[in-house]
Amino acid sequence: MMNTLLNTRQRMGLIFVLTFAVFLGGCKKSEESPRLQSLKGKVEKIQVNPDGTGKITIIYFSQKQDQDITGTGLVTKETEILINGAVASLSDIREGERVSGEVRIVKKGGKRTQVALKIYIDRPKPVGSAG
Repeated sequence: MMNTLLNTRQRMGLIFVLTFAVFLGGCKKSEESPRLQSLKGKVEKIQVNPDGTGKITIIYFSQKQDQDITGTGLVTKETEILINGAVASLSDIREGERVSGEVRIVKKGGKRTQVALKIYIDRPKPVGSAG
């Protein structure tokens, strides 16, 4: 009888430890798993490094927070930048332009990093002069 009671306690303890470990592992995993977000906004600031990478700061409306938000994303060599459908670089983007795109958001150690995956700009076509 005592042996059965001990085994039951051991099993319950093991179940508790495993459940706790899975819970902690699940929390940590969700904090570090990247999430994709589509954004539309206006370019506030551009910082271009000599190698063509850099940062882009966008003002966009957050429905979740019901207000305009300023977000800065890292632009890497893998970031796809298209202006009017043509491949472009970060230095081709102008402050004040309307942009849309996709950002990967990673939370790690309480720090949030945004990496621009795609940046799309549709510039109005220049109006031809009458001559």
